[in-house]
Amino acid sequence: MNDKNNYLTLTHFASKALFLGIGLSKTFSIAKESTIFSIILGIIIGSFFIFLINKYNNNSNSLLKNIFMFIILYILFILNLTEFVNLITSIYLMDMNKFIIIIPLLIIILYLNSKNISIHLKVSKILFYILITLFILGYITLIPNINYLNYLPLFNINIKNIFLAAFHFALYSSVPNIIYYKKDYDVKTKELIKNYLLSSFILLIIFLIVQGILGTELISIFKYPEYVAFKRINFLNFIQNIENFLSFFWLIISIVFLSITSKYMYNICLELFNNKYIYPIFLFISLELVSNYLFDNVAFLIFIYNNLWIILFVILIVFLIINILNFKKL
Repeated sequence: MNDKNNYLTLTHFASKALFLGIGLSKTFSIAKESTIFSIILGIIIGSFFIFLINKYNNNSNSLLKNIFMFIILYILFILNLTEFVNLITSIYLMDMNKFIIIIPLLIIILYLNSKNISIHLKVSKILFYILITLFILGYITLIPNINYLNYLPLFNINIKNIFLAAFHFALYSSVPNIIYYKKDYDVKTKELIKNYLLSSFILLIIFLIVQGILGTELISIFKYPEYVAFKRINFLNFIQNIENFLSFFWLIISIVFLSITSKYMYNICLELFNNKYIYPIFLFISLELVSNYLFDNVAFLIFIYNNLWIILFVILIVFLIINILNFKKL
């Protein structure tokens, strides 16, 4: 397998990483029945953001850039980990301590961090095929449950909300692609945008099917509308509770994104401190604190839900600034 092609598959994980429990329901809540127009517009805006991310990216290893990138990657890591933990606790392990849930994931991530980046890419390529299989299996079987009246009326929202939802979608889907900040395989902007468009098209299908099954009013009620939609699956009239199996669609996305993000944080720590033990210690201590003080904090979760787009916009601006300024190595 070609490492560069494997590297580009990360787009499919990064572009979907922030839609679980936040991106999907938030976009629907703003655009309502006009969500399809917001997503199409959002894909165009997101493609422009991808263009900026790749155009102004550089491989500078300055101290300031490494520090800023570590902070950016850590924020993206925490945001996706929050989604991952909330999905696990909401569906499978409601009463379990959050940090205990995180520990097995951390062990896997830290093990992968000790390996070469090519191992991450090969694993992500294999998981990508599993992801596509789950997508086809899940959403194709949902099509007969679609009520086309749920798409009407198409323009039951003002143009301001359509653009606002589009901006949200663009940020959720494009900013996590900052994980390409190293340009390890000389990724061309055209190649990155092509993969982004494919990933966004898959997201569009997910949005349309969930909307067609539940309708915008029901979507606004449920925390995980896509999971509720899965419950409508009736595969050959004998497989039950398939939604539990298909929830792995989102778990795989989170695991790959968390793993590759952590790998780059690990590499930055190695460059800064030349010590392979500092990062694992930092990660365990910081996540133990985060799990105790943030994951059970309703105010924090509401803040993230309402302000994720602002956080991502700030991350995008900071990323562009530190690359455009191109700090000299200190």
